[in-house]
Amino acid sequence: MVKIIVGNIHSVLQTKHVELKKVLRKKYAYKIPGYQYTKQYRRGWNGEKEFFSEAGRFLTGMLYSILSDLDYAGIEYTVEDSRPSVELEDYRVSSIDLRPYQEALVEEALFEKRCIIKSPTGSGKTVILAALLKALEGKQGVIFFTRKQLVHQTHKFLKKHGIDVGVAFGDGVDIKPITLCTVQSIDKILDSHLDTAEFIIFDEVHEFAKGKVNSKVIKAFTNAHVRIGMTATVPKDPISKLTLIGGLGKVLEGNDAEELVKEGFLTEPIINIVDLPDDTEEEDSKSTYFEVYDKYIVNNDNRNKYIADLTKKISKANETSKTLIIVKNLSHAEALHKLIPGSLKLEGKDSLEDRDAGIKEFTSTGSQVIIGTTIFQTGVDIPEISHLINARGLKSEIATLQAMGRALRIHESKKLVYIYDFYDKAPYLNTHARARIRSYKSLKFRIITDNEKHQGY
Repeated sequence: MVKIIVGNIHSVLQTKHVELKKVLRKKYAYKIPGYQYTKQYRRGWNGEKEFFSEAGRFLTGMLYSILSDLDYAGIEYTVEDSRPSVELEDYRVSSIDLRPYQEALVEEALFEKRCIIKSPTGSGKTVILAALLKALEGKQGVIFFTRKQLVHQTHKFLKKHGIDVGVAFGDGVDIKPITLCTVQSIDKILDSHLDTAEFIIFDEVHEFAKGKVNSKVIKAFTNAHVRIGMTATVPKDPISKLTLIGGLGKVLEGNDAEELVKEGFLTEPIINIVDLPDDTEEEDSKSTYFEVYDKYIVNNDNRNKYIADLTKKISKANETSKTLIIVKNLSHAEALHKLIPGSLKLEGKDSLEDRDAGIKEFTSTGSQVIIGTTIFQTGVDIPEISHLINARGLKSEIATLQAMGRALRIHESKKLVYIYDFYDKAPYLNTHARARIRSYKSLKFRIITDNEKHQGY
């Protein structure tokens, strides 16, 4: 007989069936990339990250998966769950009309109480958050973010709809029963919430899958029975994915981007892959990634000039176009800023006031171009964006699709949105470009790869 004792953070599978534990231990163990280069490996470590211990201990978010394994194997079991029940209020906010898919996700998340909500960028996760907080009204909890811009923007939205929340980020501290907090400022709410929070919610939860501090936060707050994460893209890496699932629970999937476009909730994108002439050299194969990136992305005159000329064509063809150019570093932003007269530029060090002012100017009358670093990857809500140029490269599927999601939000000023990316040829960059193209193809939207047939200007 198998007995599972369920705790809020960890659970334990008790059985005399030794072979069962061995099977589960093997199933939920994964090799850590690069383990063979560590001191621990040389001392005899096998390089595995185990999510099911020899003693049968596992993170409670994995419970649904463990039970599914037992059911599949036809093994009888009992479950002893000592967690307290949580009474929830009505989730409806009078000033918000939930879309059908949003309502379905809210209801399923509140039923599960522990889960990861997966919904495309632009699908209204802040609206979903508002509904969750309405249901949790009267309880104490924390909503975690990785960027102060996200806190700032979410706070304004929630206050606008009558949901009273505090904030904790940088110099901004206004602790309330429900507080929005950056993970960097977690020390500000430890005394007030660590032992008393009844729920924790994570925005852009995929960013909490890595890093000691981030992953520890997911497993902290031992009295928080309701534990929910929200993201557009769940990590594919099994260790990162199981870290999130273990701390929170199973993934709930809403409508994908293609479905939301068909239903009129997102703007249809046309993705242009720019194939510039190959200007690489033989000695590039001996260069480091950083050297290649600097030469063929940041200081690539031909590539940068193409981007500048493209913005001119867009502005000429569309007098109300709003073009966002995403870069990785400040030197690249500055190089493009000089090539594009009248363009705006925002970076991480800018104050929230400066960011708001820059975005307000960007969305004002007439064609505008704004250049931004990773602050535009997540959390910046500018539905007016009609053109997006990914000038930074990189290979991450999460980063690629999140950046694209900035432009998919619907707005009366646009019927289509045009995405531009590059089929880079240099070492490292070519591999990254092909990875981005695969990410775009996964969304099943129209992709144009012939440089002579680009659309959008």
